[in-house]
Amino acid sequence: MSEQHQVHHAHRITLQQAQEVAGDWGIAKAAWQLEDALMDTGIEVYPDLPGGPKARAAHFKLVWAEVGYKRALLAMVILSIFETPSWCRSELDFHFEIEQRCDLSEGTLTSGIPYISPGWSLAIEVVLMAIIFRKFMMESWVQIQVFDQLKQEYAKWTYVRFGMCCLALEAADVAIFAVFRPRFRFAFLARAGYLCLLPAVTKLVSCVVMCLWEMVSVAVFLVGVILFFAWIAVTIFKDLDQGNEGFNTFRKSLNSMFIAGVSDEFVSVFLKSYTCYRWVGILWLIFLVIAHVLLLSLVLDTLCAAYMNYSEHNAEAMAKRKLTGIGRAFDTLSKASGGDGSQVTKPYFLAFVEEFGKSPRMNRIPGDQAVIMWDAIDADGSGAIEKSEFSGIVGLIQYDFWTTTKDSFVKTRFPDLWETDSYKKFRAFVGSGDDDEDEVTNGWTFERVMNLVLLANLGLVVCETYCDLHKWEEPPWMDLMELIFSFVYLGELGVKLCVISFEEYRSSISNQFDFFTTWLLLGTSIAERLFASGLSTYANMLRLLRLLRVVKNLKNLETVQFMIDTVSKLVLSAKDMLTLLGVVVFFFTMASVQAFGGDLYEGNEALEGTEYLEKHMLVLNFNDVPSAFGCWVVMLLCEYEPNFPEAVSKTSAIPWSWMIFPIFYVCGVSIVFELVKAFTIEVFMSLKNRWVQQQKKKKEMNANAIHEDDMVEFVKAFEKTGKKLHYRIRGDPSQLEQIKEAQEKLEKEEMEGEGGHGGHGHGHGHGHGHGGGHGHGGAGSGHGNGEGKHGH
Repeated sequence: MSEQHQVHHAHRITLQQAQEVAGDWGIAKAAWQLEDALMDTGIEVYPDLPGGPKARAAHFKLVWAEVGYKRALLAMVILSIFETPSWCRSELDFHFEIEQRCDLSEGTLTSGIPYISPGWSLAIEVVLMAIIFRKFMMESWVQIQVFDQLKQEYAKWTYVRFGMCCLALEAADVAIFAVFRPRFRFAFLARAGYLCLLPAVTKLVSCVVMCLWEMVSVAVFLVGVILFFAWIAVTIFKDLDQGNEGFNTFRKSLNSMFIAGVSDEFVSVFLKSYTCYRWVGILWLIFLVIAHVLLLSLVLDTLCAAYMNYSEHNAEAMAKRKLTGIGRAFDTLSKASGGDGSQVTKPYFLAFVEEFGKSPRMNRIPGDQAVIMWDAIDADGSGAIEKSEFSGIVGLIQYDFWTTTKDSFVKTRFPDLWETDSYKKFRAFVGSGDDDEDEVTNGWTFERVMNLVLLANLGLVVCETYCDLHKWEEPPWMDLMELIFSFVYLGELGVKLCVISFEEYRSSISNQFDFFTTWLLLGTSIAERLFASGLSTYANMLRLLRLLRVVKNLKNLETVQFMIDTVSKLVLSAKDMLTLLGVVVFFFTMASVQAFGGDLYEGNEALEGTEYLEKHMLVLNFNDVPSAFGCWVVMLLCEYEPNFPEAVSKTSAIPWSWMIFPIFYVCGVSIVFELVKAFTIEVFMSLKNRWVQQQKKKKEMNANAIHEDDMVEFVKAFEKTGKKLHYRIRGDPSQLEQIKEAQEKLEKEEMEGEGGHGGHGHGHGHGHGHGGGHGHGGAGSGHGNGEGKHGH
């Protein structure tokens, strides 16, 4: 080989290697872009070779640091619950013999939980602070070393600096407490600050701030009305001898009018004055109509309306950003595969799925499942997918799914028996999931037979309960029937395992509960008969829970299906809002323990004459975190409980400390809690409308609901391999719907922009839009109805 040819060959190898490296990085970059698009980070420019792989490795380290950070926050909250309150005797020891540590008197009530000694709590706190510090440092390093050069804000410097300030405050507090052990600690400010940096909280706080401006004018008018009527009341009652309790000074009058205006305690506030002077009822009626009925409701309605309007626009903008990020990831992946940016082939898609699963934020999808996913999507077998199809695959990636072997061991151990006609009828009777099950069994199934057994067992439990309530001795046949029913339930387990595999059986939570209670009840029944141990007494509650299977037939009712579906989705959708509410309650809980811990106890002379003591509310106190949490929950649900600020004002050494309760009413009750209720109503109405549309679709098209319809082909593809697919949507399912709607709107705008040019369109005949379609265009046909079922 000539020297010139060797140089050319070496150059060709180098170029090929460079192309492979560029292709590998293109796949990794596309996975990074898609991950950030789903997380809505807002990054538009990413590093390229040669520093790209190093930057992505740093990104992985940061993500793992974020995982540790969230776990540390959870541990910090748990530590806050179980650490010894600082008002107690806080000797810096590592002993757990602390039963008398917080007993100032016999009347001091706490929650009764065991406390962690101060030595151990400080050691744990320092470790958790180190984990939190690592996260902030990693965030700063990635921003400075990678994204500052690209002029992209990967980490918000405001949040990083705020977090570092919280760490500095907590470190100073730990040092001071370790040396001087003061009664009051400031660590709760830092801990609440960490929680305020959670994405759910920062996002909703900005939303709340935007909404507050909408209600300021009405809220100011409400405050003015309360001040005006407080001035009128003190002017009228200051010189009267009777009925002036709560109105003899402006401060007391203002407090009384505030309580009457914002809570349901107006009867107790106005009762004594109305008893002495009937004519004053006219004044109180005017105040209640203006403040309590009109203005208070108007303030809350204005806030809720502003939130709904803001959240709707914000959701649309977020969906568009995510859709843009998904498109950007597809373009990168297509170019990495050597294409023109319009298609992605199967090998590169499989490599992309593998790379995408490397991030701790995302689900790792095994290679065999990725292949089946591809085959289910690429139904026409073209070997390539387009951008619209890629969006559908993105939806599938966001599912948590797992597979189980569907059939029992009998199929592999005794194949001849499995294929006999009698065993097929037995499988249909037990319930193998065949479509013709009802035809084979004439409507009778094993499940219905067991429901009859459960009804009989229910009758036995009723008889046993009747005997127990009347303290009659149970006849011996009842114990025998209990044992028989236990063996019947064991037989039920064996029958089902002759049809389905054990892993398929335990994939259902209901079956897991049945398995546990079956063996527990059988074990206790046998132990009772052999050893007379009395263990069955403790299984009575589980026996009753076992009979809850009877209500499973209610799932066939559409109303029950709707409520189950709605409640589950509502909890997922409200996760961020509940997180914000939890952070608010956590802050006030920790602050009240520091400020009022050890003040409210029986025998405290300062409490004499207060309604707090007269109503025996001592168990609702602020002596430790669980007890204080209970008080703030009461405040949250009752809107305002005036007995707490009264008791605190009498006992606390901190001036004006009772103001924490009106502040909580404004921040926690009037804003956050009202937004939670508004959000719940909004989501419920949205889910109800979708449910109605899905039911219409079922009746008209004989199809499944939207999310189920998305997975039909995917499920069938697994069934062909003898596997059963189980799946659930990861995170908020409404986000997938929002991305769908944004994609449909974008496609509609594109088609309207093309006008009547018709065009030939493109697509593989298996569209992935909302509810189906054959791709875009198609001789000018647009986004029509068709076979597609995977649009996310």
